[in-house]
Amino acid sequence: MAEHTSLLPHMLGRLRLRHLHLVDALIRSGNLHRAASELRITQPAATKALQDIEEVLGVELFTRSSRGMAPTAIGTLVGEAATRMMSETQRLATDISMLAAGGYGQVALGTINAATPDLIPRALAILKARYPRLTVNVLTGTSDQLLQLLEQRNLDVVLGRLTQTRHRALFSIEPIGNEDLWAFGARETIEALGPNPDIETMVRLPWVLQPRTSPLRGMLDRIFAQAGYARLDNVIETASIFTTLQLVRTGGMIACLPMTIIAQGLAEGELATLPLDIPNLMESYGLILRKDEAVPQGAARVIAALHAARGEAAQNG
Repeated sequence: MAEHTSLLPHMLGRLRLRHLHLVDALIRSGNLHRAASELRITQPAATKALQDIEEVLGVELFTRSSRGMAPTAIGTLVGEAATRMMSETQRLATDISMLAAGGYGQVALGTINAATPDLIPRALAILKARYPRLTVNVLTGTSDQLLQLLEQRNLDVVLGRLTQTRHRALFSIEPIGNEDLWAFGARETIEALGPNPDIETMVRLPWVLQPRTSPLRGMLDRIFAQAGYARLDNVIETASIFTTLQLVRTGGMIACLPMTIIAQGLAEGELATLPLDIPNLMESYGLILRKDEAVPQGAARVIAALHAARGEAAQNG
C-alpha cells in the first residue's frame, strides 16, 4: 500500500482515466457487474482495476456485501472527484471535436427564471451574432439547483443568487440586479376574491410555489410567518415556470413570480395581481463563477454578451 504522504507521485504515475471512469460508474450503480458493462470490460477486469486504484491510494474505496457495493467515506470523496473529472473530460472531447470542425466549442449557462424573458434572449442573440458556431446549453432553474450543478462542473456560469454561506467560499458573484415580485392569479380567480382580500383569505388559497430550498420561497415563507401564519398548507411545489403558469391559468391557483415573467399576461388581461405587498428581501442576482479558476473561454463570451445586452437595455430605456 502507498504511504499517504507520497500519494501524489503514485496518483500521477499510475492512475488512469479508465480508473476514474470505473469509480464514477460504481458510485452511480453500486454494482460491479453493471459498472463493468458500462466500461465494456469483463467483471474480473473491473475487479482488478478497482484493486489497482485502492492499492495506489492506500485505502479501501468500497465495502462489498450481498446487496452490492457501497462507498466508504474516502470512496465518496474520490467518487465526487471522479464524476467531476469525467464530466470535464466529456466536455473537453466535445470541445475538441467542435473546434476541429471549425466551431467555437460549447458553453453551459444556468439562469434563474427572472432573467429568461428579456436579458437572456437579448444576450444570446448578441452571442450567436458574434460566434454563430458556439453551442450554448441553457438550463433554467432555481439558484440552489444551478449552484449545485456549477459546483459539480456541469455548468460554466450561472446567473442567479448565492443561497448558502459556504457558497461565498466556492464562488464569485458580480451583482446584476433585482426584480419586482408579484403575487398573481388568473383574472377570474382574483376578481372572485372581491376588491380587498385580507391576509387570512390569501393564506387559504391554493398556491403553486418554488421548492422550499429556493430563495424566493424562503422569502415568501418569512412574509407569511411575520403575519402570524407558520406556513401555507395548500401548496404545489415546482421549479417549472411552464407548470406554474398552467396551474394558475387552468387550476385557479395563486403564484409569485418576477414581474418580467408575467407582464405580458397582465397586459393582455389574462392575469391579475393579488394585493399583497412583497418587498424583495433577496440579495441581488448576478453572474456566478467558480472561484480561483481561469474563466472558461465560452463563459467569458457569455459574460461579455450579457454585459452588452444590459447596455442595450439601458440605452433603450
